[in-house]
Amino acid sequence: MTIDKLQTRIDKLEILFSEQEYTVESLNTVVTRQAQEISLLTESIELLKYQIKEFKKQIPESATLDEKPPHY
Repeated sequence: MTIDKLQTRIDKLEILFSEQEYTVESLNTVVTRQAQEISLLTESIELLKYQIKEFKKQIPESATLDEKPPHY
């Protein structure tokens, strides 16, 4: 193989490596952002669960039964 062909192959490999490195960095950014969003959503869900439990505690037992409205 000539030196020119080897240099061409090396140049192509360097370009491919640079493109792959960019792709990996981009994917890492996306995954990191999504992990943060998932964490925030999980916290929100836990807060909502707590609030629902607290609201259920405030509802009197008689209100949870299926009672007919007074106009029946």
